[in-house]
Amino acid sequence: MGLLLKAVETYDANADLVGVYQAGRDPLAPIGHILTNAGIEITLNAQGVFLSARRVEKSEPKILIPVTEDSSGRTSGLAAHPLCDQLKYISCTNEKAHTLYLQTLHAWMRSPHSHPFLQAVFSYAESGTILSDLTKAGILDSAEHYDEKLLVCWRVHGFVDEEPACWKNRNLFDAFVAYYCSRVSERGIGFCMIDGKTAPAAVQHPKGIIPVNGNAKLISANDTSGFTYRGRFSEEWQAASVGYAASQKAHSAIRWLASDQGVREFSGNRIFLCWSPQGTAIPKPMRRLRSAETEILWKPSDYQEQLKGTLLSFRRDRQFRGTDSAILVSFDAATTGRLSVTYYNELSLSTFLERMQTWDAHCCWYAGKYGIQAPNLFQIVESAYGTQRGQFLETDDRIQRQHLQRLLNCKVSGGVFPQDIVKILAERASMPLAYEEAVWRRILHAACSAIQKYRYDTKQGGDEMAWELDKRDRSFQYGRLLAVMDRAEQDYYYKTQESRQTNAIKFMSEFRQRPFYVYERVNRHLHQAYLNRIEPWQANRYERLTREIIGIIREFPEEELNKPLSDLYLMGYDLQRNAFFARKETSNTDEEE
Repeated sequence: MGLLLKAVETYDANADLVGVYQAGRDPLAPIGHILTNAGIEITLNAQGVFLSARRVEKSEPKILIPVTEDSSGRTSGLAAHPLCDQLKYISCTNEKAHTLYLQTLHAWMRSPHSHPFLQAVFSYAESGTILSDLTKAGILDSAEHYDEKLLVCWRVHGFVDEEPACWKNRNLFDAFVAYYCSRVSERGIGFCMIDGKTAPAAVQHPKGIIPVNGNAKLISANDTSGFTYRGRFSEEWQAASVGYAASQKAHSAIRWLASDQGVREFSGNRIFLCWSPQGTAIPKPMRRLRSAETEILWKPSDYQEQLKGTLLSFRRDRQFRGTDSAILVSFDAATTGRLSVTYYNELSLSTFLERMQTWDAHCCWYAGKYGIQAPNLFQIVESAYGTQRGQFLETDDRIQRQHLQRLLNCKVSGGVFPQDIVKILAERASMPLAYEEAVWRRILHAACSAIQKYRYDTKQGGDEMAWELDKRDRSFQYGRLLAVMDRAEQDYYYKTQESRQTNAIKFMSEFRQRPFYVYERVNRHLHQAYLNRIEPWQANRYERLTREIIGIIREFPEEELNKPLSDLYLMGYDLQRNAFFARKETSNTDEEE
């Protein structure tokens, strides 16, 4: 019950926002209320006389309406809402539904927790003129042909200091909460598994708390003929005993967070939520910690310092306390009726921010013109499993949500970067001809970032960006050699303004398996076709760098000369390529310097 307890804490911490409408945001629902779309808005006076009506556009925000446990979970059976309901219940065409609506509204109206609006609405609904009034007002085409599922909400004028709109009237909200909680308490007291206290128990729990998953329920044990709880318990309450108020608060808070209040991400029908119950604003765990507007950095030391500064600014600007926590959860529904929690984690907010920083500090690499960046989790999954569509990679929803959850758990829990994802990223980065160049560059960025993070997690390294180019590693030096051959041929294409793939890139996959053999072949071709056609200083640079690199490679045993390369060759390639663009190369003098 950790999730539901934290949801209740979130609700209580934001009690001042209950029933408050904010532009572009769903309100936090009071106990015993749900958010729904209205179809028709009817305005009455204090005596319950019809004044006007209008159609509510589908684009208008959802409204809060009071509901009972039975009416909030109704499907095909009859169960009336206490105030705002469908035409089926408010009109007289369905006698059973209409009678049930009047009885439900009357019971609230005659209770000690009544409200002035109730008598006006009851008098009008009892008169039975709603269909003719709506037809005369041009809302319905006729009193015989209409959509009986259109939900009617009310405005009541004539009461001083009362908000006319029933879905915004906080006095009306409080009246229903007091009324229905008193009704629920008549059932007797039970043990609430959420807060560990005795309280009136909930018989049914809200549905549709994650809108993208339809009406799926998080808690449900009402299947007396199936296997929802049978075989383990004899009664449904033994499976889950939850207080009514706690259930309402928890479900309302989760729905509020899932709408637009929390840090949320979608992958198909799976939604990932992250928030602080204390209301502290926190960064998105699937995105990089540094914002897109920050300074572009090229030195690893500068990047690390800026990350530390970003973390300090979060601590300073949010002014969070040592007791603040971060909650991470993901929901998914395999069916339309059952909602599952596929991931849950709670940790201190300080630990959460530190792990965000640790991830970005080591799962990062050069990202072209953007400097050093950490790829977000979506980019990693797309680079590993996506199918190219033009200039983008698209990933199957089922695959995406599975691996996003794995990476999120790794990032937040401080685990080892998944080795299988590192492997497939390295494989894809070694096949540049399979992708558009821009797409391949993004894959290469994700691959180098993942390799560096995996090496850090397994204590093999983790600071490869800071390596000097003369690093004594065979695969790293072969990667440099590939970049040098690639650049020499590109120098010729820049001169002739051709757009072609170099031989070094064409043979990259084979180079990974037989590096020295491919080097000899590409080197021979460069001498025959390109080196005598580029600038002398560019040719000299090629000869100097190849001698330097081959000299380092020759330090290793002869039998390793043509062995397959480790993934570090990708880093050697990209670091050497970045080194070319890091200095201005315009003359032989520049090169000599």
